[in-house]
Amino acid sequence: MQMSVFYGIWVAWGLSMAVHAQPLRPDTLQTEDSLRVIALPPLVVEATRGTTTRLGDALPLLTLTRRGPEIALTPSLTLTETLRELPGLWLNDRQNYALGERLIIRSAGWQAAFGLRGVQVILDGIPLTMPDGQAVLDPVDPVFVRRAELLRGPSAVFWGNGSGGALVLSTWPEPLQPGVHGRLITGSYGLRRIDGEVATRLGPHALVVHASHLDQEGYRVYSHTRLTRLGLQTHFGLTPSSLLRLSAAAAWLDAEHPGSLTAEEVARNPRQASARNIQTRAGKTSRQAQLGATFMQHAETHTANFSLFGLLRQLDNPLPYAYIQLQRQAAGMRTTVTRTLTSWRFSAGLDFMLQDDKRKNFTNQTGRPGPTLLLDQQERVSELALFALGQHELSAALSFLAGLRMSYLYFTLSDYRFVDGDQSGHRRFMAWTPVIGVHYRLQATQELFATFGTAFESPTTTELVNRPDGHSGFNPELKPQQLYGFELGWRHHSSKLQADLTLFYQWVRGRLLPFQLEADGRTFYRNAGRSRQYGLEAWLQAQLLPKLQVRASYTGGRFRFEDAALRGNHIPGLPSHRGFLALRYMPGPLWIESTATAVGPFYADDANRIRVSGYVIFDLTLGAQRSLVAGFRVQPFVSVQNVSNRHYVGSVVVNAGGGRYFEPAAPRSLRFGLTIGTL
Repeated sequence: MQMSVFYGIWVAWGLSMAVHAQPLRPDTLQTEDSLRVIALPPLVVEATRGTTTRLGDALPLLTLTRRGPEIALTPSLTLTETLRELPGLWLNDRQNYALGERLIIRSAGWQAAFGLRGVQVILDGIPLTMPDGQAVLDPVDPVFVRRAELLRGPSAVFWGNGSGGALVLSTWPEPLQPGVHGRLITGSYGLRRIDGEVATRLGPHALVVHASHLDQEGYRVYSHTRLTRLGLQTHFGLTPSSLLRLSAAAAWLDAEHPGSLTAEEVARNPRQASARNIQTRAGKTSRQAQLGATFMQHAETHTANFSLFGLLRQLDNPLPYAYIQLQRQAAGMRTTVTRTLTSWRFSAGLDFMLQDDKRKNFTNQTGRPGPTLLLDQQERVSELALFALGQHELSAALSFLAGLRMSYLYFTLSDYRFVDGDQSGHRRFMAWTPVIGVHYRLQATQELFATFGTAFESPTTTELVNRPDGHSGFNPELKPQQLYGFELGWRHHSSKLQADLTLFYQWVRGRLLPFQLEADGRTFYRNAGRSRQYGLEAWLQAQLLPKLQVRASYTGGRFRFEDAALRGNHIPGLPSHRGFLALRYMPGPLWIESTATAVGPFYADDANRIRVSGYVIFDLTLGAQRSLVAGFRVQPFVSVQNVSNRHYVGSVVVNAGGGRYFEPAAPRSLRFGLTIGTL
């Protein structure tokens, strides 16, 4: 079926529903409104692409919520800042919008050369992760993220391919308060940002719209970025027991790409860009828009959900080795039905998703498509899945969860270049992914959980078409990797103290590893045996005094290869220890928050020859709230990042060619902001 036909059906169906300080050296390269992480209320998980499915507590799940004025108080411009306190999650802010933040859950996603892969991300009910397992976070505006649900273990039974973990984001205000606000932010390295939001309600219906524009020169040379985002959500109350939710998001990005550096270049001048990236005018121009609709009906003994979504993306990506043009269309549907029978609860569902990429690679002629066509092909991916979940309450304190998903993936490639013959082809992958879990409530404030989950991760289309031999078509050598994991956890939740402690053990078969042959930055992939990882994740939030709050988290683990060639080596790009500490004091209209982020040393290559030193970063934010006439509030703030002016490497290119591993982070920087509005 052609994608255009599918989109016509999708639109018609949606309408019918609506009607119804130190320089770096080479040797160093080694309250109600507070931000809260809480255990999810019993048996309810709002996730799975805009549906509400009761999955049970036997999951290593944490939820971050920001309520009311928190959105105005916290000037978080990246997901790294917004989500850094969640244990088990590490976001590498490359400070390079052309590549985006690298999102890692335990070890899932560590090998991403750009964007993210191996992790499911859902924004306002629309999956950002494509059926081939890759995702781009451009439409996510961290400032407006109200809720983030983090599932830290393998979760393919819920989302299918590339589910080493899951991050479900929502920009919907809870509770919704009609109003409006606008904000201006300026700061170091040419930072200029403006954003605003409007929320309104009309009887059982509600509408929320937000928009922002960022313009920043960047810490490094040749890293200028312009990024505009738009988000919209509407809730239509059709009947007392049914709801129609529409959501849309869009992003327009123009970003320069400074590239990674060698150790000598970092020591000499960490602000410089790669000379080759400047010569070839490497960067990214992308446009992405997405739309989703979800119909939900709730009754006493059952619930039913039906979702449709579509996504369009256009990319122009000049890189040192090629000029890449990509046009992507994606669409899908999901339906689930849940039924309750005394102590039993059953859920069953169907998932279907299509991805259609038209890809052309040219020689790069100083930032423009050159005369030589290197690649001309169309890549299609379809995913069909059936899944079922069952939960049984053995007693008031003890419950059991079991689920199974069958996923079928079909990759096809149509080659239109024919220089080396017709390289058209296809790949098929099929996987059965079970999950089981147990939840035991010790008392009203404490509970235990244990779970075993599985996930599979197929090569993405980008990984399949990047062949080391230079030929067109799919790489016939790449295979999916398989992930298996156990978790055992304890939670405490009371009015003054909330805590979570989780032990995990995971192993991966057929691990996909990135590598580069030359210094041009092109990344290839291979399967390399097994790896094992185990560790501990801890988090707590305590109200020490009525106006003083502390939040802390720690992630520690052993992430090692087990195959013969790399046995005992650390998985690169992933530190064994990470920690976070925050203190917030709010004495009346003034408030102050101090945070510390600690990252241990890690390696940049499989052989563990390139060691990157750990670091500790301190941030400080001061703000005030003052009420004006007609319900308007003024909220100024000033924020200092990296107070101690630490020079450090924030991210690396794993197994980079030519020694270009390092992506330096910014030293001390300042931000000033002012928010005015009624929200």
